[in-house]
Amino acid sequence: MSGTVHRFTARHRSTVLSGNGTVRRSAVIPEVLRRPRFRLVYFGMAVSLLGDASLLLVPAILAKSLTGSDAAAGLTLFFFTVPLCFSPCFGYLIDRVDRRKLLVVTCLLSGISLTPLIAVTGQGTVWLVYPVSAAMGCSYAVIFSALGGLIKAILPEHLLAEANGALQTTRQGLRLFGPLLGVGVYTGFGIGALVLFDMITFLVAAGVFAMLPAPRPLSPVSPAPPGRWREEFWAGARHLRADPPLRRAALALCLMFALAGATESLIFAVIEHGLARSPEFTAFTSTAMGLGAVAGGLRSSTVIARRGELFAIGAGIGLYGMAVICWTVPSEAVVLVAMMVAGAGLTLEGVARTTLVQRRSPGHLVGRVSTAFESLIGFAQLSSLLAGAVLVSLVDYRVLLAVVGLTVCGAGAYALRARRW
Repeated sequence: MSGTVHRFTARHRSTVLSGNGTVRRSAVIPEVLRRPRFRLVYFGMAVSLLGDASLLLVPAILAKSLTGSDAAAGLTLFFFTVPLCFSPCFGYLIDRVDRRKLLVVTCLLSGISLTPLIAVTGQGTVWLVYPVSAAMGCSYAVIFSALGGLIKAILPEHLLAEANGALQTTRQGLRLFGPLLGVGVYTGFGIGALVLFDMITFLVAAGVFAMLPAPRPLSPVSPAPPGRWREEFWAGARHLRADPPLRRAALALCLMFALAGATESLIFAVIEHGLARSPEFTAFTSTAMGLGAVAGGLRSSTVIARRGELFAIGAGIGLYGMAVICWTVPSEAVVLVAMMVAGAGLTLEGVARTTLVQRRSPGHLVGRVSTAFESLIGFAQLSSLLAGAVLVSLVDYRVLLAVVGLTVCGAGAYALRARRW
């Protein structure tokens, strides 16, 4: 009997009462966007993400174009990932300050950090791409972890998946034209125009976040007692280890990213050797991934409501693994379709992961649990990025893709085994 009740509740989680007291089914995104504070959050993130999407491929394209090296292009993501390994430092800050003000300051600093790209003019200055990538990684770690805690504070629990799905759908949907816009501006007007555009988007986002009213704190925040700061610092990691669903999800995702990070270097080999295309073709593969991500984001809240977060994480990981295997086929059509599947899988996994952290973490720990999660994934991804940058020059890229794809599928199966949680 209880199982029937749980299935009924999950199936009807998105229903609301109409004015006359009768139950009607509400559209997911309009219900979330009827919340004024979430509308501000959504608009601020959408503007910022437009700039991010336009700049997404440029550091790797700069490195590849100026050096001719797949490894140099892949290293841009290596430096982007390094700050994620130390994200618990950010988590301690996120949980102890006004997250709204933190978002404003981070957006302003993120815009300023892009200026060194203007000075990249040849092989002698290509190294400037890497500190900018590291600064973008810091921005990502702070903004999305702070955003997770802020959304938990302003929305009821039953709308968390819908809110995360809306943000992820918008974020990934911008891949449909953001990379093409960025490459177009870069090739037509130069890197300076593209940097200026992205800086403006960060400035607008900071202004929108500044308009948010201060949320009611979920729990009192006070300075850490003397001698207790280490305990406070690692509180998120301890909660992650003690909670079975969070621990299972973290292990599955670490297994996935322990090899999947290598695809950042391998995708350039696929484009150059498998498809005989220039590095700029990554704009089209990224757009295809964005198209799939839109589909995955639109369906993510429904999958989570019906089957749970762990099922969605396992299914998303499995879809990505199957897509990577298909990249070995030397066909533009097959690779582009596989990129769509990969985008759908990554978005489904991302929405489910964020929702799982929000639902299973106390409000005052969301920042530290989220950054502990990102740190584990970051270390796993960092190792595979280094391995991929080295192995892409030594081993046939198709062999590497097959190994990565099969391992990632195994990680998805590991998460699916615990879907009862």
